[in-house]
Formats: sequence, structure tokens, C-alpha cells
Amino acid sequence: MRKIVALLLGALVCLPTVARAEKERKSPLTDAPVIRKRLELRDKRFEAGVGVGVSIGQDFYNALLVMPKLAFHFTDWISLAAVGGYNMTPDWKSSFNNDVYAKLPADGDPTIKSPYKSEAAPTMNHIKYVAMGQVEFIPLSGKIALLGSLFSYFDFYVLAGAGIVNLAAAGVQPGACAASNVPNNPGNSPKCQANVGTELMGNFGVGAHAFLTHWMALNLELRDLLYKNNASGRDVNGDGVTDANDLELSNNWIFSLNFQFFLPGKAKISR
Repeated sequence: MRKIVALLLGALVCLPTVARAEKERKSPLTDAPVIRKRLELRDKRFEAGVGVGVSIGQDFYNALLVMPKLAFHFTDWISLAAVGGYNMTPDWKSSFNNDVYAKLPADGDPTIKSPYKSEAAPTMNHIKYVAMGQVEFIPLSGKIALLGSLFSYFDFYVLAGAGIVNLAAAGVQPGACAASNVPNNPGNSPKCQANVGTELMGNFGVGAHAFLTHWMALNLELRDLLYKNNASGRDVNGDGVTDANDLELSNNWIFSLNFQFFLPGKAKISR
């Protein structure tokens, strides 16, 4: 009986100590990352490169742009980038431009309301250059198999930002589009006027990297540049003159393909 009582007393004395030890015991997985030894191809790395971009669905002139890009990745999932573009083909006419221009009268008939060819072509503007900044959020990244034997790392991201676009045009001769008999036109605004100069714009789109090595990637981006424009340089709202009231918010799609290089050249591996 005494042995049983002694055992019970011992158990009662040791029980708090055992419970405390169990509570203090820490799992080896506590605070461990979800994925161990992950190759972090973006975190704390600079990205620089150059490529080409092409406009999609422009009204009168397509654009083939040389597009440099510089970025810094603060983490593996968010980065800040600066992108530029200079149009190398300012005279690349769209098929719509050719169709419209072919149907315009040459000159000589004052009863025709459409512009003459000599007036229409010089006021059609085109992109000269763009410069923009963007924040990139990378929700998806991983590794894919190509043809069952080749493997490549990739990421997919969304981008948003702002910038400027410079628009250019040949411009008509002075007096060719002078307003006449237009009421309520104290500024004597012309009947046609190319919309040229620099405009503020929004920059929204998606992109992806396909890593060829740990320090080089193929970068694809599709973006929509939102800015006010009057691509034809004509009276849009029907008030008889061409001015700022004829500007309309326009979507301008650009697809670009770049080769990007990452620094430092060696990507780190997570713990």
C-alpha cells in the first residue's frame, strides 16, 4: 500500500514538470519557410535589357519601337521598373490609313465635307517615343518542363504605372485649315490641326519572364497606354473647329519582347 501511495505522490510531483517540458518543446518546423532551398531569381536583383515593341490596332500609323528596360526587385514578388520606347518606323502606315486615304478627294470640290488628301495626311499623328514607370506584382512563379526533358523557370506578373508619350505629325501648311464662317470661335481655331507634343498617360498590362539561365531571361509584356488623343487631327465633336475639346481617351496596345540580364549574376537560395 505504501509503495502505491509513493508512486502516486511521485507521479503528482513529476506531472507538472512533464507538462511544462512538453509545452516548451519546439517543433523543428516552427518558423520554417513553406518551401525550403528555393531558388530566388528576383529577390534583391537588378534587371536590365533591351528589345523591341510593336503597336497593335493603331489608327493610322503603326510603331516599331526599340524598348530598353531597367528594374529592381525589392523582393521575389514585387519590383519597380522604368521602360522607354523610341519609334523607328514613323512612316509605317496602317491598312486603315491606306484604305481611307485612297478614298479621299484630291482637291477642287468645295461641297465635299471630307478633307482633301493634302489636308488629311499631314494631320494624322503617330507615336514618337514613350517613357514610363511601373510597379510589377508577381503572384505566380515556378518551374516548367519543355518537351519532357528541358526545364525552365518562369514568372507571371501584372504591371501598373504612368508615363509620357510624345506624338508627332508632318503638319499642314499655314492657312490650309483656317476656320471660316465658324460662329463662337474667338480664338480662330483651325478646322484641322495635328495633335502633337507630350501627353500624360496611364500604363497597365501583364508580363512574364522565361529564364534561359539564372542570369538571363526572355521578357514578354503586353501593355495598354491610355492617353487623350485626336489621331486624325480633325473636328471630332462637330463644332466646326479642331481644338482640345476634340481629344478623346484612347487605348494604345504595345507588345514587347526583351532580353533581360540580372545582377548579381548568381541568384541566392532560400534557407
